[in-house]
Amino acid sequence: GVFVGVTGRSSAEAVAYFLLSVTPAWASVAVLFVAACFVSTAMGTSVGTITLIVPIAAAVSSVSGFSLALCVGSVMGGAMFGDNLSFISDTTIAACNTQGCEMRDKFRANFKIALPAAVATLAVILLQSINAGVGHIDIPDYNLQLLIPYVLVLIGGIAGLNVFLVLIIGILAGVAIVLLTGTVDFMSLLGSMGSGASGMFETIMVTILVSAMCALIREFGGFEALLAFIRRVFKGRVGGRLGVGLLVGAMDIATANNTVAIVMAGPIAKEISEEYHITPKESASLLDTFSCIFQGVIPYGAQMLVAISASGGVVSAFQIMPCLHYPYLLAAASIVYILVGAGKKRT
Repeated sequence: GVFVGVTGRSSAEAVAYFLLSVTPAWASVAVLFVAACFVSTAMGTSVGTITLIVPIAAAVSSVSGFSLALCVGSVMGGAMFGDNLSFISDTTIAACNTQGCEMRDKFRANFKIALPAAVATLAVILLQSINAGVGHIDIPDYNLQLLIPYVLVLIGGIAGLNVFLVLIIGILAGVAIVLLTGTVDFMSLLGSMGSGASGMFETIMVTILVSAMCALIREFGGFEALLAFIRRVFKGRVGGRLGVGLLVGAMDIATANNTVAIVMAGPIAKEISEEYHITPKESASLLDTFSCIFQGVIPYGAQMLVAISASGGVVSAFQIMPCLHYPYLLAAASIVYILVGAGKKRT
């Protein structure tokens, strides 16, 4: 929360405007997707990324003639890419903690699914854009120094540093840069840091309440009933992996929050993974991936509602949903991964 408060809108805008300035205008929608991927991976929040990038997407749509639904859907897809892969995302932390694996191991397993889906999404967006006939797009001034905190967080996460150390490094770098460049004054920066921290309170409280509810469900036989259903319906290595994915997907549809869905499904997924010989990193990857797939497309999720609000409320969820290429392709990539990889004996 503090990291997002420090980096804020200026850093996200710097990423988007830099990429828009070095690519042709007809590729603007693809740039929005890539920018959202980068920002959400660095920030660890899909909702925060959508809040920051969708207004830029709306501006690009108004001056370029690209469909607003396509621009917003591309940003939402990129936001879910980072939410799924980021080392500091609450979904990554929840998935790794419930399954008992290292974040770096989960990232490697996750990357095999997310990268093909992202490349395919980029190809689809470029094919839709190539004959658009878009002219020049004016780019406001931006400061590339504001990208440094994002880059440091990404490098630290990939290097396997402790998540708190990575965030502290990013926060200190962000504070130094925004103060030295005069982006904000000291008191405004403190206010942004406080708002970012307080914004996490709701997530913390919901997680505690869900954990307590899961304990009650386990105590009164709910977990055993779910496990019995999964054993009865899903058979073999492929079935076990599909069971984990669909379990967290059902939880997400019910709660409209992918972090809560992972916290609820995590203990059951742990037992499934032990019974079906699924490695912890693979189980964590499936939990995070399928939760992001469903969260990225449901019309009543926070991501969709924030995207509609940030775009000015002139586009509906059902207009955006056909343009959510990344979640759909991520679902296809996940199914292929399960069918191809489940037959290999894991150790």
